[in-house]
Amino acid sequence: MASRYNEKRRKAAEFALNKELDSGYGKTNFESIVSADTRDAAMGKGEEELFEKKLSKEEKKAMAKAAREAKRIAKEKKNGGKKTKKVKGEDESGEEKKEDVESILNKVVSTMSIEEQKRETAIEKLNRENIAVTYEQKRGNLHANTRDILVTGVSVTFHGKTLVEDSEVRINYGNRYGFIGPNGSGKSTVMKAIAARAIPIPDALDIYFLDCEYPARDDITALQAVMESNNEVAILEKQAEELNQLMAEIDDEDSQMRIQDQMESIYERLDALDVNSAEARATTILFGLGFTTHMQHMKTREFSGGWRMRVALARALFLKPEFLLLDEPTNHLDMEAVIWLEDYLSKWDKILFFVCHSQDFMNNVCTDIVRLDMTYKKLKYYSGNYDTYVKTRRDQDMVQLRQYETEQREIAEIKDFIARFGHGTVKMVRQAQSREKLLQKKLEAGLTPKPEVDSEWDWSFPDAGQLPVPVLAIENVSFGYPGSVELYSNVDFGIDLQTRVALVGPNGAGKTTLVKLIVDELQPTKGAIKRNMHLKISRFTQHFEEKLDLSMTAMDYFKQKVMPKEHIDKIRSLLGRYGCSGAQQSQVMSQLSAGQKARIVFAIIAYERPHLLLLDEPTNPLDMESIDALARCLNKFKGGVLIISHDMRLISQCAEQIYICDHKKVELYKGDIMKFKLHTKKENNAKLAQHING
Repeated sequence: MASRYNEKRRKAAEFALNKELDSGYGKTNFESIVSADTRDAAMGKGEEELFEKKLSKEEKKAMAKAAREAKRIAKEKKNGGKKTKKVKGEDESGEEKKEDVESILNKVVSTMSIEEQKRETAIEKLNRENIAVTYEQKRGNLHANTRDILVTGVSVTFHGKTLVEDSEVRINYGNRYGFIGPNGSGKSTVMKAIAARAIPIPDALDIYFLDCEYPARDDITALQAVMESNNEVAILEKQAEELNQLMAEIDDEDSQMRIQDQMESIYERLDALDVNSAEARATTILFGLGFTTHMQHMKTREFSGGWRMRVALARALFLKPEFLLLDEPTNHLDMEAVIWLEDYLSKWDKILFFVCHSQDFMNNVCTDIVRLDMTYKKLKYYSGNYDTYVKTRRDQDMVQLRQYETEQREIAEIKDFIARFGHGTVKMVRQAQSREKLLQKKLEAGLTPKPEVDSEWDWSFPDAGQLPVPVLAIENVSFGYPGSVELYSNVDFGIDLQTRVALVGPNGAGKTTLVKLIVDELQPTKGAIKRNMHLKISRFTQHFEEKLDLSMTAMDYFKQKVMPKEHIDKIRSLLGRYGCSGAQQSQVMSQLSAGQKARIVFAIIAYERPHLLLLDEPTNPLDMESIDALARCLNKFKGGVLIISHDMRLISQCAEQIYICDHKKVELYKGDIMKFKLHTKKENNAKLAQHING
């Protein structure tokens, strides 16, 4: 088959040359080139269709041009070798053909513009969510065909609240941007606005924004769900076929140029979609995200919301859009999948723009950092990964602070001079007036703003007192859900008040189940879990919002449900310590961001004064500052800590031991979390190679 493809490619490549030399060719030569009979003799119909898809855009253009030349020469021979000239009104069929060209082109443009349809839907969604976007300058000084983005004077509001004001959106093709900012600053809203093309974005950039899970369906498997996202291929191939046919039928040069431009866009997109290796790519991506071969053929309704989020992520990666936006892509992933995704995205060669609160992940993926400055409502840009950003920002803030302090000191001195000498002698009054003009000029020129200082929350979990050992003992425990495979078999595991343990392992291995066994939400099928009778346990779950009544304000909820006997000032102080202060305390909790609600849950845990903390993915909703506050708090805590997390930094800061949940066991890992990461990466690569090779 390959030799036939090569032969056909060779023939196709000759078309362009034949076009240049066609003056000496007879009709039969051109007919032999474009004859369907000749093609069918070379290969069967199915092979021909497959070959046609494999032709490059240059070869297809050459074939179309050769066909037009054949038609032209045949027409001239029919007229005795004379070149025909079109006379206005003489060739009605020509005018009809022009109308056909317009009709087909309009049809192709409308069906091809999938992005336009998505854009309209996204804009409607922005309007429904009360997100408004304005901007001043379109595209800056960029070249018309660039794939970079530069828009100035951008402002974004949400329900009338300004999130970004008179700022610049500057995104360069080929860069990978980590988008950071405090919880509630509006990162997700800004991403929605960009994804909706509420600001001018080059038409050449197709955008994909991942912010929700794939729906639960009975009629489609995980693999089919990923492959179905490729329906764009069928549309594009049909359009290319129509345009190729149209190109061969018309003589009007303007129409030919328009068709050729449209074909250029189609073939570029088809090249990007990598049609020939589609299924292999889809299975590889799903495998990397944790789907076994069996799971890839399960219906999407059989998966939990977290696994359907992985399906949605696989679709986004499979499509390979020019501009990919991801909102917290590592949430719902186990550590193996996070490590695979980190490696995959670190090679992304288009535009990647994502929100993530894992510093380790951002260090290994990002080429740039964009920070949403809440104080001044600006987007600020930093080259390099997260660690580079921290150093650069610290240096810039020091310079800015010195400049700010110098200006403030000069202004204070000028004001003091004016106050003291503004009513003295004529000479002194004139000097005071001169100083006043100088002050006015400084103010008009603009003063250096004071650098924004990130909040450092002073979290603490009070000491609940000591307990005699054993605090909690898991003895020879086995467990399995009814009708399912056994998750644990003969597990022995212990926790005391000095325990600092991180549980890691693949999703489905039973990490969350182990926590449920510890808190007596589930009972072992064999063995026993012994708890000190005075042991008090507090738990942060992945569904932490269930701990709250979201229809209430934080203040009312604490007064009525958490601290009914405490004075309001104590409640206000506790909430403020965990980042819920001012108007947020009187705001209905359903309107707060996930991170803000998570901090309220941690305030509840602090009031509960536990001996043992069980934290299941606590970093998912938190921003960088909150994660750092949690780490400091855990290191000061006098009780026991068990963490389930894929956040390498939190584990490295707080965990003294790593336990692996897998193969029905809970076993101590001999090494730190970074050693475990390297080990997992090697295992991932080996498994992937085995999967690819069958």
